[in-house]
Amino acid sequence: MIRAILVDDEHIVRKGLIHILPWQKHGMEVAADFEGGEKALAWMENEHVDLLVTDLSMPGMSGFDLIRTVKERFPNTETAILTCHQDFQYVQDALRLGAIDYIVKTELDDDKLDRLFGRIAEKLAHKEEKPVRTQPAAAASAHSSVTLLLALKPDCKVHELYAQPALKDRPLVALPGNAWFTEELAFQPEAESQAELSSRWAVFCLHQVALKDRSRIKGLLETYIRRHSFYVLEHTGKASAVHDSMQDVLLWETKQPNEEWVKDWRQFDWLYQDEAFQSMMAQIAEQRPDPNKLSGIMHQTVWSWRSMQRWAEREKLLGELGGLQTWAQWQDFLQRVRRSLRSMLEGSGIDKDITARMVQSIEWSLLRLDEGITQEEAAAAVHLSRGYFSDCFKRTTGATYNDFMRMLRMDQAKRLLVQTGIAIQEIAARCGFADESYFRKLFRQETGRSPREFREKQTVYGDYLRWPPALK
Repeated sequence: MIRAILVDDEHIVRKGLIHILPWQKHGMEVAADFEGGEKALAWMENEHVDLLVTDLSMPGMSGFDLIRTVKERFPNTETAILTCHQDFQYVQDALRLGAIDYIVKTELDDDKLDRLFGRIAEKLAHKEEKPVRTQPAAAASAHSSVTLLLALKPDCKVHELYAQPALKDRPLVALPGNAWFTEELAFQPEAESQAELSSRWAVFCLHQVALKDRSRIKGLLETYIRRHSFYVLEHTGKASAVHDSMQDVLLWETKQPNEEWVKDWRQFDWLYQDEAFQSMMAQIAEQRPDPNKLSGIMHQTVWSWRSMQRWAEREKLLGELGGLQTWAQWQDFLQRVRRSLRSMLEGSGIDKDITARMVQSIEWSLLRLDEGITQEEAAAAVHLSRGYFSDCFKRTTGATYNDFMRMLRMDQAKRLLVQTGIAIQEIAARCGFADESYFRKLFRQETGRSPREFREKQTVYGDYLRWPPALK
């Protein structure tokens, strides 16, 4: 059995969770429960614990401090956190400290809990399959830490790194994407700021890295750069060292990609429902989809709203798209877009459910630009009559559906010209223009330039950042 302990400052909550959560079904037993971290640590000095489940917000020692202390003093013990939706902003911080999962106190649905505990049990089983830590010293030294440095600008040069006191005497190994690493911990756990690096380099101190096979190290780090660095880096203008564990990276990579977040994104329940929004954000943070796919889909959707004439803040917000570098920045941006869009939609005087359907109809139309869709089809897609749909659409967006579609086709053509190298003929077809010559004529009338000239000019609404950033 997996021995677990539960830490929460509320006695009733602890006792309720002991009886409600499916511990035994997944091979776990709650060996003890405590109202604070200090008592839990004292008990752990004499008892073996496989899993610590702790609340984050507690008087005295916080859940964060408890996780840090357990990682230092009891490295064989894994941690999971208890949280509420209002604590969501802290979830990612706890995961970065090494927590393997989180339990939302307000979501005690049997199916969700079953999947959650199955996930936790799987991670613990995966850990048990690894070699035990009581290895000879030589073998144990195969796991250590490395320092990874990722360029945030295309013009970053390696001599900038060697100019740093912490790096000047260390051998740096090159990785694709203008990244470098050294098989030593160059920056200490205080995550000190390196003023000279400014915002040009991201510094990652990665722990629990297998160092026996150099080619395997490089492959693992390339995977980390391509996918995981996007989710752990909070770009603040200072190159502070980000400390992260590599123990779950391989486990992440062995799982089949989960695309549920795309469906949730395009349903737009998150527009008005806070719980749906927080759930989607948590799902993305947990599943870590490919950063380029994630930002590409979101960029395409938000860009499609540019034709909403009633949305006064659209130009300002769209102007920020090209500067979003990390998932943390995307989350902040989406929060502001959501508030702004809701404010505009609520001013239409139409029921929330209907305005949400108007947004859904835009996404539905966006995904079918090359199919010659009609207003009747768009109305049917959101289960409304043509007449009612037409009236609601104009009151919501400020334009008729047909006028909106003309603007949408042209805006998407502009986006593809700037963001991709796709041939102009194919762009015309993707945006629903069967005749390339007609597309070129309309485009010049709209912009005063040919599609080729527009592409070369690179307008203010530029490319969203590719990941890794130096490969833009």
